[in-house]
Amino acid sequence: MCLFFVCCCASPAFAQSPAAHVSNSSDETLSATASRGGDAKTSEMDEVRRQLREQREEIERLRAELTEQMRLISELRAARAGAKEQTASPSADATQPASLAATTTAQQTPPQSSAPNDPKSTQIEERIGGAEAQAKKTSEALTKQLGSISFSGDIRLRYESFYGLLNTQPNAADPSIVGNELSPRHRGRVRARLALRGQINKEFEWGLRLSTGGLADNISTNQTLTDFYNRKQFALDQAFVTYKPTRVPGLVLQGGKFEKPWLYTEMTFDNDLQVEGISESYSRDFKNSALKNLTFVAWQLPFLERNSAFVRNANGTVNVEQSRRGGRDLALYGGQLQARLQPGVKTALTLSAADHYFSGTQFITPIQFFGNQLQLPVTVTIPATATGPAQTLTGQATIARDLLVAGNGNLGLTTATNNAVNADGRLASGYNLVDLIGRLDLTHNERFPVTLLFNFVTNTQARDVVAAGAGGSTVRFANNESNGYWAEVQVGKTRERGDLLLGYTFVRVEKDAVLTPFNFSDVGQQSDVRVQRFAFAYAADPRVTLSLTGIVASLPNGLRGVFGATPAGSLNRPSTRLQLDTVFRF
Repeated sequence: MCLFFVCCCASPAFAQSPAAHVSNSSDETLSATASRGGDAKTSEMDEVRRQLREQREEIERLRAELTEQMRLISELRAARAGAKEQTASPSADATQPASLAATTTAQQTPPQSSAPNDPKSTQIEERIGGAEAQAKKTSEALTKQLGSISFSGDIRLRYESFYGLLNTQPNAADPSIVGNELSPRHRGRVRARLALRGQINKEFEWGLRLSTGGLADNISTNQTLTDFYNRKQFALDQAFVTYKPTRVPGLVLQGGKFEKPWLYTEMTFDNDLQVEGISESYSRDFKNSALKNLTFVAWQLPFLERNSAFVRNANGTVNVEQSRRGGRDLALYGGQLQARLQPGVKTALTLSAADHYFSGTQFITPIQFFGNQLQLPVTVTIPATATGPAQTLTGQATIARDLLVAGNGNLGLTTATNNAVNADGRLASGYNLVDLIGRLDLTHNERFPVTLLFNFVTNTQARDVVAAGAGGSTVRFANNESNGYWAEVQVGKTRERGDLLLGYTFVRVEKDAVLTPFNFSDVGQQSDVRVQRFAFAYAADPRVTLSLTGIVASLPNGLRGVFGATPAGSLNRPSTRLQLDTVFRF
């Protein structure tokens, strides 16, 4: 760990480049100053290199000592075992029957209590004790050098292809309908993650994880192999501290950026989403009962912090209420109760009920982006003056994708393009999700365990959709698109070499059942969709898994959705996404 941080601190010095061109008027004085500055930096770098080299040599020496001491302990233990065996039967004749040899030994061998008085055995015991004490000291010194840290991670290589893609533009052959067939898409992708875990003491633990993935994409850690071999982003994915008080067994408090602490499926939250904030959980186990465990989890997770701002009325005065609402932050609050039952030795049933309340979603404005840029239409009105009439100017404002959800601009923008939107461009519904999950695990066959899972979610804050009508009027559509269903079956596992796993999942997500910036990204359109997923995986090694996944998605309400006006005869067919993965874990 020391080496890691020293290298991180030293790296900016290596990255420095010479200053820009200096004019000819800066003569010997500037040259001498630059020379002294360069000599000082060179001296500092040499000192850092020397310290790194000495620390590396010390660690290697301690490792070598520890290895040698462990070898010596093994040899001494083997010698001690041989000495005890020789003392136990010094005169037994190998040619005698076992019963006779046992009788002779019992008659001629002193009691076992005298064995420790044997000089050879005593000497071996002393040498073992000394070696173990020295090994303990070496281990402690090595721990101080490296710290209480564990490393893990994985690399996933993916080949991915898409078939049956359509756009929503007027058809080239018949403009009265929409939908044009697009050519198949093929791409290679990579995911790399490196996790560090440590323990401060018996009650506090910490964790860090770095991962690939676009900074503005919160539900994917993939990087596409493209863009002329450019470098790929590798950023902070997790950073948290966990508190487990010894006086209250079962209580866990966590803060920072971490994995979701509740049970879920990707219908509501994508696997790659790492939440931010604090969570609390309390778990209790039960013995001699079919109920094995009860766990309660709560969380408070802000996801958009915005600056305060004045909102003015048409006459220029400040609208206090709108200003207060305009600076309101967005957050996710919730709780879940989990119960694990075991009616049989090889049967386990897990049930959970959760409530996810998204605060402030009425301020979210869904948008679409083009490449790495968001283009927004802008209209500017210049009032009339004494010398000229009023003017109206129109244009486009461009915002980089990485700044889409930046709170400093009070924009509240998101890539949630699948939920229902009102005429003002904001989300039509609020989002309070009641999420119910049942999972049945059957382990009657050790190699092919069976898992059955069902997830139902309903949004209790679905609202009617307000759309623009003819002549500036408004039209309301009743919004009954508030439910989602997830049914899954898996047979097998991928824990040991040669293991196989087969899986099938059916998903139906209605338009406003979930908040789409956070759920399953691989289905393409994250709501108003019907999905079938087929999965096959093979464990070539406990740390190497090969898998093939097929995702077939269809749009039950047409290309323009349940609240859109899709012309009759428009193209609408399922799309297929194939993923071939190889995962290496370390």
